[in-house]
Amino acid sequence: MKKDNEISQDQVLREMQMWQDDQCSIFGEYDTLWAMFRAVVTSGSWGTSEYGGPIWLMDFSLDNLKNLFPNNPWLEAMEKEWEKGKWEHDGMAKSDKLNRFSDWFQYRADHFVKWLGLGNVIIKQESAFGGNISLYGWCLFLEVVRSLVGGIVERTHHETMLKYDFSYKEVDAVIRGNFLTRLKSETMYRKFPCGAGSGFHYFKSSSVHGNCYLLKHFSETTGYVIPESVPEKILMLVVNDLMECKAQGRGNKADKDGNVVPYPQMKFEQYLDCHYDCGHHFRPTVDVFRWKRKDGTFEEIAIDLPKIDPQYGEFWHRQFPPKQKWRELK
Repeated sequence: MKKDNEISQDQVLREMQMWQDDQCSIFGEYDTLWAMFRAVVTSGSWGTSEYGGPIWLMDFSLDNLKNLFPNNPWLEAMEKEWEKGKWEHDGMAKSDKLNRFSDWFQYRADHFVKWLGLGNVIIKQESAFGGNISLYGWCLFLEVVRSLVGGIVERTHHETMLKYDFSYKEVDAVIRGNFLTRLKSETMYRKFPCGAGSGFHYFKSSSVHGNCYLLKHFSETTGYVIPESVPEKILMLVVNDLMECKAQGRGNKADKDGNVVPYPQMKFEQYLDCHYDCGHHFRPTVDVFRWKRKDGTFEEIAIDLPKIDPQYGEFWHRQFPPKQKWRELK
């Protein structure tokens, strides 16, 4: 991993000026930003974040980038852009420069996750129209998560499937939710629990914490839970509870269409390339991320999946226990 002092301030300022001259395009290639990208994706894995759990948190927030690259003038400039404020209706920065800076990382991270076929990954960015948190996994599993926390599961449209000549088998897989995609936090509730299930209609009122909800249907926690406000923690706890629910054989009843919510995988064998012109839209994943730059050179990042202890068998989430728990009303 490159260290911050390997990037001279002159280089950072020069590339930042190039980025601004290119109208802050997310498609430009800059060694400084690639160094930041590489540092984030090589410094973490499943269970290594402060929240633990069976989640790989790729954190491209300014705070985390500053931890990895202190005294970096590009990051200092982006902090000043934050001072311009944010739009209160969606929490997005008013600074177009900051939004494009954030999107530069998300655009590449999205490709990184899908091409490698990684599951249970959270990409956090500083600011975004679709919310600054994305959770990646099998669509059908993400739909269950969405029913509890809100948000939007990204799917391809019927018109797109017609335009790019999806096969019947591919269309059926999309309809059933059997493909890798992401849950965007665009409409995710600011606090959890706040889902729509019948179990969430019951609550106790606390003069300190407000309405505390009864959590019992998919979690080992059966008491009244104090609302949480950190999306990464919320998603980690929800995903962990749902995976444990599957491991215990609960919640395996098929729906009216015969679909059974799958136990999430750490790495999938294929991903859905919606806009591939030559057919075969389900394409095999790889083990090395390769990104072709405009000059014909490549950025390459290899990943090593954690080895799962045989005692956990197929239920790999148990090797990555949460470092925090639901806060219960006592």
